Amino acid sequence: MDIFLTGGTGTIGQHVLRRLQRAGHRITALARSDRAEMILRDQGVDIVRGDLNAPDAWVADAVYCDTLVHAGASFDETMGPSEKKLVAALRRATIGREIPFNVVYTGGIWLYPDSGGKPLPETIPFRPLPAFAFMAETIRSLQAIQTLGVSVIHPALVCSPVAGPVSDMLRMAEEGLPYSTRATPETVWPLVDADDLADLYLRAVEEHRYRIMVVGCGVEGVKVGELADTVSRSGGLTLELAHEEPEAGANPQTDWQAGYALSQSFGFERAKRLLGWRPRLTRTDALVGKLTPIAA
Repeated sequence: MDIFLTGGTGTIGQHVLRRLQRAGHRITALARSDRAEMILRDQGVDIVRGDLNAPDAWVADAVYCDTLVHAGASFDETMGPSEKKLVAALRRATIGREIPFNVVYTGGIWLYPDSGGKPLPETIPFRPLPAFAFMAETIRSLQAIQTLGVSVIHPALVCSPVAGPVSDMLRMAEEGLPYSTRATPETVWPLVDADDLADLYLRAVEEHRYRIMVVGCGVEGVKVGELADTVSRSGGLTLELAHEEPEAGANPQTDWQAGYALSQSFGFERAKRLLGWRPRLTRTDALVGKLTPIAA
């Protein structure tokens, strides 16, 4: 299939891009900068230059493809307005279509509430943090457009060799610095390996299952203190945790870090049932072991 991808150089998008290519799909990617264009061209994909804040300039290219995989995010004050513009652009660009245009949208687990670390079902109502309220509205708006077939993936905390809590912890340990976080050692985080998550996106693209919503989670939940200890043992290093308080007077609407204080746990039974997804890395030690050097 022909896939239009946003966020192709990001933590999620770069893994999704490679997984889609290995499956034989043709990729057209949005490039927001010269550097992004260079990286994406080296991956052998077609390029459309554009900006997430001006979707009308590239949505026509997206709907010419079979599927839009939206993994792009700015995590700044423009993100909410940009997503609202994207909804409107997709509505206009698909007017009159008899077959719905497929969209795979990237949500997030911070749309869901703190559960004290107990497993949360994906079917419970959203209760997003203020900074992510726009995302809940975006999902509802996309699902209401009859000319779209929308699949929503809510990634757990994504772990790759260069991004995510495991690699961040390892980097701090190597530098002899504490890992600062809003979480406490008892806070529970759900995790997912970036390659496992990319396989979930591939399945959502290929299944064409309209109006589904799943969480992409491999490790259902691990206490932050236990995760830090596992990283320390795997890397043969010492890592300390430092509790980070929000800045005084910080605007909750742009406090992107607040989600790390949530204690959540998720399973993958729904993604398994609807899309046949089985993450390979479901244990903390296995995930950490993949991403950290073996201690000498």
